[in-house]
Amino acid sequence: MPAMLRQLMLVLLFVCTLQPAISQKKKEVQTVKGKVVRIIDGDTFELLVGRTPYRIRMNAIDAPERGQDYYQVSKQALSDQCFNKTMTVKLLKKDMYQRWLGDLYDAKGVYVNAWMVARGYAWQYKYSNDATLAAAQEAARKKHLGLWSQPSPQEPWTFRKVKRNGGAALQVH
Repeated sequence: MPAMLRQLMLVLLFVCTLQPAISQKKKEVQTVKGKVVRIIDGDTFELLVGRTPYRIRMNAIDAPERGQDYYQVSKQALSDQCFNKTMTVKLLKKDMYQRWLGDLYDAKGVYVNAWMVARGYAWQYKYSNDATLAAAQEAARKKHLGLWSQPSPQEPWTFRKVKRNGGAALQVH
């Protein structure tokens, strides 16, 4: 067997052995049901499951930060939708702050992450490619809902970057 073919076979064998491990990771999504006991901001809350608290950051959305326009409106909207209510969360993974990233659903099965974006209370996160959230955001923007009623709403990730730079405006290239 030529050396090139042998190397190709080894690479294919290696990739095939990785596939079960990759598939296993995707299946680790856990669904929990509990009561929302605290709203931290427009995209983060605490869910009590039995006696275990889970700090959850809503997956694929980004709500206004403290000190940013619509921060309080966004936080209140999330509170109105889920505080002190039993909700279901698909826990996806932990982020760098050890919060769970999750998809939030109410008792009727409404996907609350999309509900927040569709009403202009949050943006679709810049690295998300979720088509449902993209459509919800575009519809909210066209209707000038929530944060989209402002002439130039500043994305939370831009706000955080400006804040990290000591308030210096960002240069657009």
